[in-house]
Amino acid sequence: MIGNLWGNPHSENLPAKLSGDMVDNIRAKALDFVGADPKYFDLVFVANATAAIKLVADAFRDIGEKTPTKGFWYGCHKEAHTSIIGVRALTSGDYHCFEDDESVEEWISRPFSCQSRRGKSTSLGLFAYPGQSNLSGRRLPQDWSKRIRQHPQLRNVYTLFDAAALAMTSSLSSLFHDPMDAPDFTCLSFYKIFGFPDLGALVVRRASGHILNMRRYFGGGTIAQLSPSKDSRVMKKVPGLGDLHRIWDIHEGVEDGTLPFHSILALGVAIDTHLRLYGSMDMISRHCCYLARYLYERLVDLKHRNGSPLIELYVDSPFMYGDPSLQGPTFAFNIMKEDGSYIPWTEVERLANSAGVYIRAGGKSIDWVRVNTADDYASGVCCPGGVAKALDYEDWEWDRIFSSGHACGSSEMAVIHNKPTGSRIVRASLGPMTTKRDIQAFISFLSNEFITKSVPIPRLLGTAKDLPLREKFPYLTSEKEFSERHLVYEN
Repeated sequence: MIGNLWGNPHSENLPAKLSGDMVDNIRAKALDFVGADPKYFDLVFVANATAAIKLVADAFRDIGEKTPTKGFWYGCHKEAHTSIIGVRALTSGDYHCFEDDESVEEWISRPFSCQSRRGKSTSLGLFAYPGQSNLSGRRLPQDWSKRIRQHPQLRNVYTLFDAAALAMTSSLSSLFHDPMDAPDFTCLSFYKIFGFPDLGALVVRRASGHILNMRRYFGGGTIAQLSPSKDSRVMKKVPGLGDLHRIWDIHEGVEDGTLPFHSILALGVAIDTHLRLYGSMDMISRHCCYLARYLYERLVDLKHRNGSPLIELYVDSPFMYGDPSLQGPTFAFNIMKEDGSYIPWTEVERLANSAGVYIRAGGKSIDWVRVNTADDYASGVCCPGGVAKALDYEDWEWDRIFSSGHACGSSEMAVIHNKPTGSRIVRASLGPMTTKRDIQAFISFLSNEFITKSVPIPRLLGTAKDLPLREKFPYLTSEKEFSERHLVYEN
């Protein structure tokens, strides 16, 4: 970065051309990293995964207004990220939330259930779902995009795949192996994979790229010609949309303004460093899969002295840990007292800080990280559907929690009516830097801070003054501090 002079890629001077060539090379490198063939896929640089989702949503809103139904149908999985759910605000009310995998399977088998609320069959649709739950790490089927595209009654329904959480510890090569089976749009977060730079991407199936280029808004660098005084412009369009002068690539028509070329330069370094340190994503997947099973077995072994569990783990099946096709290396849980009540999140955070274990309070979770590691690539959970499933919340309970004064991001009310507020679930996320020593330290922290210790009661024979007195000994509470000396009597 300091060895060259870099300029705005939209110019033709030498520093600008250097930046433009660098951006093109790293775009190709990023596509290769995720296993997407540039012949069939393009990559759009965006600020983050949410920006990628919004780019798709804006395009569907604009093109939907030109359809007979004056809108588009939108469906998403209940365990989707908040940013995926937010797309529903751009529809004209034609929205459906699929409760679980089974309801999605039924819809694909019986697509007539995909209709607008006005009783008309939709002429344009978008179905979005996550590759991995942002709450529990459960991994969802990847073949839905293929099956939707193959169904003749769903030919106008496109797919948006949220790979932000999945891509942290899993290869995406199988997702993009066959362009006929791949999602139309796939959002990524490079920061979640590498830690730096703060950059996202939208991988676009070229056969579906025309959707993005039909959006109304245009920014600097995305148009071929513009009249400042009248509503006349020529957009940079993909092949097949009537551009007779030049074949523009998809990203050229949707990357608004000056690209963050310094961040893109850092991305190239991040990819090279990541591969040098860890090897392929398949190797990372196997590493994290082994550690996930190791952590699971130790979490379920944590018991209070009365035998009650310390951890309430939110997972569909314990057998999922160890199978990377079903479960990622993420653990969502709450910590319980001996009587079964929940320990407030605020108390967990306070004790963790005192113990030198740094936890991260996102908008909806805690992520555990050890000092000098970078295991926590994921930001707050932001997965209300996953929280509702884990805590068995009904819709009316959400309203009650909010009426009680709790909102996303607040920490004053961690438990209401002996139920954790949905935004306070502890989450441990493992990554390529995680080691068994990290996990052992985490288990030691939980055991030392939250498990009720059994206090030995001396059995006295006769009166205390008649019993022989043994040498006093210090009870070690830490490496530096000693508690008050206690008397120990013979049994």
